[in-house]
Amino acid sequence: MAAESQAIAQNVLQSQLFHNSKTLGVYLHCAKLREVDTTLIVAAAVKAGSNKECFVPLVEDQKANMQLLHLDSLEGLVPVPPFSILEPNLTYPNGHPRQDVLTMEKPLEVLLMPGLAFDSQGHRLGRGGGYYDNFINKCKQRAKAKGWQPPLLVALALEAQLVQSVPTAPHDIDVDILATAKGFVACSTSGKEALSVAAPL
Repeated sequence: MAAESQAIAQNVLQSQLFHNSKTLGVYLHCAKLREVDTTLIVAAAVKAGSNKECFVPLVEDQKANMQLLHLDSLEGLVPVPPFSILEPNLTYPNGHPRQDVLTMEKPLEVLLMPGLAFDSQGHRLGRGGGYYDNFINKCKQRAKAKGWQPPLLVALALEAQLVQSVPTAPHDIDVDILATAKGFVACSTSGKEALSVAAPL
């Protein structure tokens, strides 16, 4: 799993999807939940400095609400129980509130997402909390109100997570692209368009 996870991360890092995005949302993986490791991706995004802004999740409550906050340094992450998943502090070291995707005056361009299972149509099986579906709905509503493009949704998927068909509910949101160790799979028109102009470097 570690080798496959690293291959997926390298594919992302070597893609124009990563290099061209100015604002990038990335989940912080949990090894206990067997998620694709995003450590290299987050580190590279933060290291890019002014060329790219990295945003990571902060769970607000048990009602499927989460924020995506700007991460300017890996030192701004703290482990949160029960799984010790890393989350950002609410404020920068100077005490100012971190930039929030849902209130900032620019669009989130790409969002890298985890999941339990995926199919080639972009259907995604999450863990049942609804956090990503809820956040993405808010993000899309804000983008529409501002006249922005909604974020491109990219799921990082292990081979064992790829299935023929994922059962979905009306509130489930499909992803645009699957990022695997073998490359990228477009699951939507937006995904196809993005990959057609974002071939690997």
